[in-house]
Amino acid sequence: MVGINLAQDLLNLTPEAFEQPVATPELFVKIDRLAKITKEIEKNLVKPQAKEPAVHKSLKINYRKALNPMQLAAATATEGPVLVIAGAGSGKTRTIIYRVAYLLERGVPPEQILLLTFTRKAAREMMTRASRLLKDDRGTRIMGGTFHSFANHMLRRYSKLIALKPDFTIADTTDSADIIDFVRRELKLDKQKKAFPRKGRIQEIISKARNCDVTIGKVIEDQYTGLTEFTDDIELVAAGFTGFKRNHHILDFDDLMEVMREALKQSEPFRQRMAHLFRYVMVDEFQDTNTIQKEISDLLASKHRNIMVVGDDSQSIYSFRGANFENILRFPETYPDCAYIRIEQNYRSSPDILDFTNSVISTAKIGYRKRLFSRKKSKGKPQVRGFYDQTSEAEFIVDKILELREAGVPTSEMAVLYRATFHGTFVQAELLKRSIPYVVYGGIRFTERRHVKDMIAYLRIILNPFDAVCWNRVLKLIPGIGNVTASKIVKHVREHGGKFEFKDFEKSKYGVDLVELGDTLGRASDARLSVASKIELLRAYYSPILAQQEADHEVRLRDVGVLYELAARYEELERFLSDFALDPPSNQFQDRTTPRIDESEEDPVVLSTVHSAKGLEWNTVFVVHLLDGLFPTDKAVGNIEELEEERRLFYVACTRAKERLYISFPSYVQSWGTFFTIPSRFLVEVDRDRYEIKG
Repeated sequence: MVGINLAQDLLNLTPEAFEQPVATPELFVKIDRLAKITKEIEKNLVKPQAKEPAVHKSLKINYRKALNPMQLAAATATEGPVLVIAGAGSGKTRTIIYRVAYLLERGVPPEQILLLTFTRKAAREMMTRASRLLKDDRGTRIMGGTFHSFANHMLRRYSKLIALKPDFTIADTTDSADIIDFVRRELKLDKQKKAFPRKGRIQEIISKARNCDVTIGKVIEDQYTGLTEFTDDIELVAAGFTGFKRNHHILDFDDLMEVMREALKQSEPFRQRMAHLFRYVMVDEFQDTNTIQKEISDLLASKHRNIMVVGDDSQSIYSFRGANFENILRFPETYPDCAYIRIEQNYRSSPDILDFTNSVISTAKIGYRKRLFSRKKSKGKPQVRGFYDQTSEAEFIVDKILELREAGVPTSEMAVLYRATFHGTFVQAELLKRSIPYVVYGGIRFTERRHVKDMIAYLRIILNPFDAVCWNRVLKLIPGIGNVTASKIVKHVREHGGKFEFKDFEKSKYGVDLVELGDTLGRASDARLSVASKIELLRAYYSPILAQQEADHEVRLRDVGVLYELAARYEELERFLSDFALDPPSNQFQDRTTPRIDESEEDPVVLSTVHSAKGLEWNTVFVVHLLDGLFPTDKAVGNIEELEEERRLFYVACTRAKERLYISFPSYVQSWGTFFTIPSRFLVEVDRDRYEIKG
């Protein structure tokens, strides 16, 4: 391939060069309405005052000293509805903690304060720190926790008011999937000619429909188009699932939300009891609430109206699990008289990084206007780097990690962030090659992904036909073969000297599939084939199997594509499999006796999806694979709302960095017939003076 001036390529691009999504008239109306709401709320904006608001002199805590003016305004605005937009790194948690302490110091009984968060850890931290500030136990006596834990507690405690048996059991995601599997078998849907969706996929679809408050058909139509023919049957399973839980006094996670909402709506005694208990309601990360959680919040605050919601619309990135971006935007629509507080001073990132991230989010179609600033010293502009291929990109990142380590930056203070897990594979390989410890957040390691393990199992059988573990794995991918049958087939292979001959099984219900497997393995065993060619042949066989099992099989096949590219550098299958096996599971890597950069035990570099990195921060952040179609993903570029979420996702990635931010892309990435070659539109839209670019 001819060399490319990557820097020049990026500089020559304009936003007009990218295909823009087409919006329906209805969507234009919605966007216009949301834009008007966020603009109109400016009249309620609480501005920094020349003289800070009076704080009662008898209070123990010096709130003026501990908080900046806008944090102070948020902590002391206790009456009526309040919307707090707290930018990334602006001390949101600190503000909530001091507000809890302020309410308690002003004489509010702790039992009358409700704090809803999205993790139990966050709630415990806020309550514990509030108690430390007050030097007593009042902070730990408020009602704090997740929406689900709060609902569980209240529904059991006041079950008589809503005709609910208090001894119900809670089904987690795995339990729910098992119940669905039972219902599916009872309905004989596992006996169809075509492979029916697996229990986990059905559970995912049903849950998504409930979280988004839409029909199962709508979810399948929008996100699982390959399963449209099963819509009626999945709806039948959903009805059976609901009936089973009801008959056995079981509530799953979604039930907890739905039953709580309906109890607040339908039971006047229950709603009055909640109003009596909780005079002040606070909701953290409000941009991540779904429709039902928003309703619950409003119903809880319906009497006293002392509700504060805290969040950042620019960090709303969880629509895939039901979060409704509009909840935080429409808060002023529900509460037109709400006070609007904007916390913009950032305590995390350098001014240069904030200039870049402010530019990223400034092009958003909708959202609250804000501009983060910092009083920290600048450490240099973010750097954008273009490379010939993925290997070169990975080598640069690891070179820079070693360079920064020598300069005194701990390896644990460096993170590599990416849009999808397969984007980090080459960096993992390079870190492994140089014996640099790393840990992966978000999903499992490349080598531990099921579809990758399946492909490796086929290759290991070619190398060693007596590998019973791999045989057991691949045989159970064939419909009709379970543990007992797989054991019989493995015994047959062993007795026939490891040959892939299965004529003895031709008359069985799985005979045709078994013969096809043997034929494929036989052809892939040809010593004249390269390792990459073996993978290509096996992929052709495996693709339809994966398509029957996974709705996102196309995305998973990209991992197989990465496997193909890695294998292309090997001449021997044994060497490839040996090197591949040297990458141990992520939860064991730090404990293994492996060569380190030096004799000291160092904390690992973090590799993470952006979704899993939210709420975290590092001294140095690398954001990789910034090619259009990868980040933003190609599935989002045709939809305005999805493209806007991708922009927010990029914003979240970049705002994780404290001092150094590196953004990189290879000149191309091939993913089974598709080439991604153009730098991300998000880079093109950023003001050119906000970053340095090197090709």
